[in-house]
Amino acid sequence: MRGHQVLRTTIAGIVLAGVVAVGAVSAQAPMNAADAITARQKLMKEQGAAMKTISDSLKAGQLDPVPAAAEKLVTTARRIPTLFPEGSVDPNNSRAKPEIWQQWPEFEGNAKRLESKAAQLAMTAKGGDAQATATAARDLGRTTCAACHDTFRGPELKK
Repeated sequence: MRGHQVLRTTIAGIVLAGVVAVGAVSAQAPMNAADAITARQKLMKEQGAAMKTISDSLKAGQLDPVPAAAEKLVTTARRIPTLFPEGSVDPNNSRAKPEIWQQWPEFEGNAKRLESKAAQLAMTAKGGDAQATATAARDLGRTTCAACHDTFRGPELKK
């Protein structure tokens, strides 16, 4: 009887390990181009909303909403490189330029810089200095968003 319990436990462990392994492999499978474009457009809209919250809050003299919006930029920045699998371009549905993959280290560096600058912005805002927070927000927009878009994003799509 004891042998059957050990055997069942062993089999259950092997099955569970197999399920976990399959799940891990499927979680790492690259997205197809259409799914990647949709996901990154959603992410960029989230980032745009966070930037708008930051801008509107600073204009209103309210620092309280800034840290959460900046933290949103931190978490979304981490996901940017994963949403640009090689060749995920569509001239009719995406403004991504081929330069992204030709200059991948620079592109990836822009995402890391956004993450870092957004974290700095969150900390600065928590400190309560409105002037320093406004300066950090301008710096973030100029050195991350604009820098990446100027190099790696094409013109508006005509619909």
